[in-house]
This record gives sequence, structure tokens and C-alpha cells, in this order.
Amino acid sequence: MREGYKKTELGEIPVEWEVKKLKDIVIGKGEYGIGASATEYVEGKPRYLRISDIGDNSELLKEDIKGLEEDNYFKYLLEENDIVFARTGNTTGKSYLYHKKDGELVYAGFLIRFKINSSIMDSRFVKYYTQCKKYWDWVKTVSTRSGQPGINSKQYSELNIPIPPLKEQQKIADILSTVDRLIEQTDALIEKTKELKKGLMQRLLTKGIGHTEFKKTEIGEIPVEWEVKKLKEIGEIVTGNTPKTSEPENYGNEYLWVSPADMGEHKYIYKTNKMLSFIGFNKTRKIPKGSILVTCIGSTIGKIGIASEELSTNQQINSLICNVKYNNEYVYYAISYNFKKYISFISIQAVPIINKTVYSEFMIPIPPKEEQDRIANILSEIDIKIENYNVKKQKLQTLKQGLMQKLLTGKIRVKVS
Repeated sequence: MREGYKKTELGEIPVEWEVKKLKDIVIGKGEYGIGASATEYVEGKPRYLRISDIGDNSELLKEDIKGLEEDNYFKYLLEENDIVFARTGNTTGKSYLYHKKDGELVYAGFLIRFKINSSIMDSRFVKYYTQCKKYWDWVKTVSTRSGQPGINSKQYSELNIPIPPLKEQQKIADILSTVDRLIEQTDALIEKTKELKKGLMQRLLTKGIGHTEFKKTEIGEIPVEWEVKKLKEIGEIVTGNTPKTSEPENYGNEYLWVSPADMGEHKYIYKTNKMLSFIGFNKTRKIPKGSILVTCIGSTIGKIGIASEELSTNQQINSLICNVKYNNEYVYYAISYNFKKYISFISIQAVPIINKTVYSEFMIPIPPKEEQDRIANILSEIDIKIENYNVKKQKLQTLKQGLMQKLLTGKIRVKVS
């Protein structure tokens, strides 16, 4: 035992800290929300907070929040320092701390509200505790005691929470709130840059750079110097395949093997969930570095990426190997921008599909090579900015997790003036 620490049901904590149950730091009991219908938001009525409106890190997904249809809602209005918990299903354990800046909110029936007693607890400290590993270990243990995952009001009331002196709680919450603000600012930069990219794609992929004369084509108006090409005219299209999973020697860690789950997050595909051995790779259709991969089967249809190295894919993906006179990054952006026009070609069966023959007929606008290069460079610079912001956000999230692990357990103490 370290000097200045003591053993508790939550492990080792500073001697000045206590462990209390949630029921000991709240006013009244946990209250269930209103079982009502969500509708489009109407001015003058509160929004209706559902489990689906709460993000994985307890943030509010504001753009998704609907309005409340019923009128009898006043006792369900959230107030400052109220915290709500999800009580059933795979979202059990999610929490959200209400702030007035979020506007009037009424909480739904599958949420439980507790009113934090601000005279003994900083509600932000409780919020951050419900994001840490120790809390989620508790959720997993309690929620899976019966068949259907769930935690009721009585069970939440028994949640143990470490309680530092109030000033120390406030200092810890201030530190973590500062990191949260940096994450929010980075998120805002990501969204702003994505909007910039969207606008640039619309302009550059239809109007080009510096053109004044345009012509009508089967895919819309484009500069007179441009052409319209089918994908089969731009390069070779290859549909992937899957080595037999019954033969373990096909799989290893030597070659990337792309499935739709590996696509969509980044432009270039650098890693995959499954990899192939040398034996398995030689049983596939090899795709060279720089090829453009598009998912053409299933619910993820339209996901797109570029091969960062020689690799292979499964049969849900068609790969375009561009001829040398085409800039592969320009083609990547052109397919991505125009894919919404291809939706009408999807065969609606049990599983949505665009087969190789149909895919090869898709058309994109093609500028002269020099202009392809310039457009690709402009859009690539924007993608690099987005990627850098995402890296920054990931580092901040890692920092926050590390700080929570140490500050919320007292492993690192903060100075309180």
C-alpha cells in the first residue's frame, strides 16, 4: 500500500477520498422518462432525448434530436446537474449530463434521471466517471446478470463512485473539460474542412479550373475541353475473390486482403482486419498499388478507397486499375463524387448489387491530364488536412482516457489552491 492511500471496494484511493453510492450523492430517486412519440421539431416545444441521441462518449448528437409530440411533459424536463442513464439493450450504461445550453430537453422512457446534489458533488466529475473503464466494467457485470442487458433505477443507485473533496473534484473536472473543449474544437475543424472539400469537389469536378465555355453531356454540363469516359475505357476492372477459409494456410499476416469493413475511413487502405499468407495471396486476383477499390455489393455499397500497396480483395469489391494517362487520385474523386448518380443502376434483390458489367459502364468527366493532376492535388491537400485533424483528435482522446484513468482514481493528485 502506498503511503497516503487506502484499500476500498474500488481499489486503492487517497485517504482523503471516500467511496459513496450514487443514491448518496443525488437528490431523490432515479426517475424513468416519458414514453412518447418523437416527431419533427416544432418551435416552442422541447426536444425529445432518446438513447439514440447520446453518443458513445456521452456527447449529445444534436442534429438527430426530434421533437416531442405530447403536451404533458413538464415533470420530465431536464434541469442543470441532471444526469440520465440508458437502462436497456446494447446501449445500457450510456450517460448524458444535461446543460442549459443544449436547450429544453425531455427525456424518454428508456432513460433514467438522477439529480446530482451539487453541494457535495461536481456533476461533471460524475459524468467523467461514467466514461472510465472501471464504470464500464461495472456496467458489464451488472447488466448481463439476466438474459436481456439492462440496469434499473435501483441497480444504478448502488453504483459506487470515488469521492474526492469538492474542490479537488472541481479541479479534476476542469482539466478533463479543457481536453473535451479541444476535442470539440478539433471536431468543428474536421466538419468545416469536410464542407470545404464538398464545395471544392462540386466546383472542380464539374467546372474545372479556369474554364469559361461548357457543353451538355449525358452526365451533365462540363467544360468543352473535357471528355466523358466509361470506367472500362479508363482501365481494367477486377472483381475480388476469397481463398477458402477451410484452408488455414491461406491466411496469415503477409498481404492485405480488403473487405468493405476496411474501407471508408481513409482514402488509402493501409491495414485490413484479415490478411493473407503468401499461399493465399497467390490464389487471389492481385491488385496493384494505386488501384481504386469500390464496394459494389451489400449495405456498404459505394465505399471507396485506394490501394496503398499490392493487395487483393473479396468478391464484394470491384477494383479499377487505371491506365497511365489517367491520374488515379482524380479518378478516385470523380467516382466518389458521381457515385450518387449510379444508385439507379443498383439491382434491388435480397442484397443490393452493382455487377462488374454494369459498373464498367459508369461514366465520369475526364479533363486533360495536367488538369487532372491539379484537381487531384487540390483535393488531396484538403484530405491531408482532414487526416491531420483526425490524428490530433485521436491523440486528444487517448490523452483524455489516460487522464481519466489517473485523475479519477487518485493515482495522480491535483493541486487545489
